[in-house]
Amino acid sequence: MTTRRELRLQREAAERAAREQADAARYQVPDTQAKGTPTPSAYASGVSKATGDQAVPGAPAPVPETQAPEAQAASRRRTGMPSTGRPGYGGGASAPEDTATSADLRGFHLILLDDAVEVSDVLALIHNKLPDLRPALDEHGQMRLSRHSRLSSGVTLDPADAAALEVPEWARHAIVIDCPRDRQPTPPPDWFADSDGLHEAFPNGMPDREEERMLSLMLSVASRLHTGVRLADESGLPTRVIIPDPEAKVDLYIYSSYWMEPPVALDFVRRHAPHAFQQALPTPDEDVLAQASIDDPLFDPSAPVVLDGYALLVPLGEIDETAGSLEIRVMEAEWVPPIIAAHTDAPQIEYHVHWMDTESKRYQPNQRRRFRRMRSQVARLTDAIGAELLVGSAGIGLDENGFLVTSRQLRS
Repeated sequence: MTTRRELRLQREAAERAAREQADAARYQVPDTQAKGTPTPSAYASGVSKATGDQAVPGAPAPVPETQAPEAQAASRRRTGMPSTGRPGYGGGASAPEDTATSADLRGFHLILLDDAVEVSDVLALIHNKLPDLRPALDEHGQMRLSRHSRLSSGVTLDPADAAALEVPEWARHAIVIDCPRDRQPTPPPDWFADSDGLHEAFPNGMPDREEERMLSLMLSVASRLHTGVRLADESGLPTRVIIPDPEAKVDLYIYSSYWMEPPVALDFVRRHAPHAFQQALPTPDEDVLAQASIDDPLFDPSAPVVLDGYALLVPLGEIDETAGSLEIRVMEAEWVPPIIAAHTDAPQIEYHVHWMDTESKRYQPNQRRRFRRMRSQVARLTDAIGAELLVGSAGIGLDENGFLVTSRQLRS
């Protein structure tokens, strides 16, 4: 049976292939026309050497001889942005005609929904992250997210609206987020790469403070629902639509009031990873023990060690040589997520199932197919181990985005 996610991936692949084919056709210039292409010096004078005509003010600049049309189309495809006539894209195609709805929405960040997702699904997920907020809209169809930000139920998008906003064809509804524009004063460094591509969407300065919190919330919701986010239009920047990779967040967090001793937790883990083992505990040398005895006369070096945390390791070499390992970190939680704190005051033990590949690539964007395939296998193992720990500890599970998960969801 084909799952909803598989249908979505197939649809996105088909849309991407169609867009690339259209780009190639749009920027293909016949040989007879290419021979008459003016030289770069002609652009400076505003006169075409081929025809002698004056350049028309505001018209698209001709393609220089030094860069073939095919190369221009390819460079646009590498940015992940659709080729349109809007500022920042280049090309001679005109932008889709605005509609009344698209004109009203351009100045806001939008959560895009497809036919299978309801506004109530978004509100329920926001309640996971912000449990103090009631997951319902007020009489004005709005929900206040913070002192400075609010959510609106938004509008239904017809095909003309979607085309004008340059969002994927599956987008049928847009939820509006009205929040401040807070930016860092300097561009992100060259070495920085955000897993969702925010460093490319905000080349002049990453979102900061309130806007960063709201965009983080929006992207986590879109990731969980397999949808996307359209960023508000800004002068000098192209249309920016971010489709988070829903498989990129692998880690699991389990919170429980019960402490499981290492052999007990290891038994649960070994049901799916027989080669798992406990990381060796550090042992103090004799000088440290002697000094401790001097500092504390009641100190007994022969007394058993009382653990306040430990780690279990699962090597993943059987999946792939670059898969790295899973580490199950167990300790008393220093910080408890709001959705957990809202339901209990008891101290919580955190069981964190953490994955890191050998090359530390998991948080980088635009992963290759081999890496995604390997990551999918790791995620299945992570979910299986997480389900065992969740049931064994009688705890509450959260995914890496901070949303509640059940053992049944992890085992499906």
